[in-house]
Amino acid sequence: MNCLLWLSAIGVPAFALEDIDCVKVDPEHHKVILENEQVRVVRWVVPAGDKTLSHSHPNSLNINLTDYNGRVRTPDGKTAYVHDIAGSLRWRLAGIHAVENIGSQCMDGLIVEPKKPGSARPAGSADPAAADPKHQTIEFENELIRVIRERYEAREKFAMHGHPDNVQVLLTDVNAELTDPDGKTTAVVGKAGEVRWRPVTQHAGRILDRPVEQIVIEMKGTPALAKSVK
Repeated sequence: MNCLLWLSAIGVPAFALEDIDCVKVDPEHHKVILENEQVRVVRWVVPAGDKTLSHSHPNSLNINLTDYNGRVRTPDGKTAYVHDIAGSLRWRLAGIHAVENIGSQCMDGLIVEPKKPGSARPAGSADPAAADPKHQTIEFENELIRVIRERYEAREKFAMHGHPDNVQVLLTDVNAELTDPDGKTTAVVGKAGEVRWRPVTQHAGRILDRPVEQIVIEMKGTPALAKSVK
């Protein structure tokens, strides 16, 4: 089943989607963990055998932190059985659904909702996906966001590159060092599942004692909204 169809609800008025926003009508399973003028990030958790209330999402990026085994029902009475793996991601169209966890393990994930993104890489900085395609792969891109998956082995180094404002999602524990263009080095430590907002940045670095995998959701937006970056 193509997960892009999970939230298909053609003809549903925008006000109806807002009225049954997932956080408003189903706070037991949906919590806002990060929000600013550019993006909202919602953490969703559905224990084994549990089900959500019917709720809505705007156009958004879904990231599965665990395997997904769900029965998805939409307002038109249709049911879809959806199976996906931990670490997978999908861009989903706005709409309404209810989800039942039909697996034996808790389902956990993130919904990244672009609002009014507007950012750019530091002037003159290297595009990470172009400069280091071995470790940084573009998995999705539209007019609002670009999604990069980063994978490194232990003790690997990476060259200087830049990112616009972005949401960082750690899929593994992280133990690394970042060096900025002025030569300042900063330790970066984190746990799998953590979500961080990172303002415009430029850095090189090295991974320390363990492999690292993370998702970086870069804010784009229109040129009129883009920030001036020195």
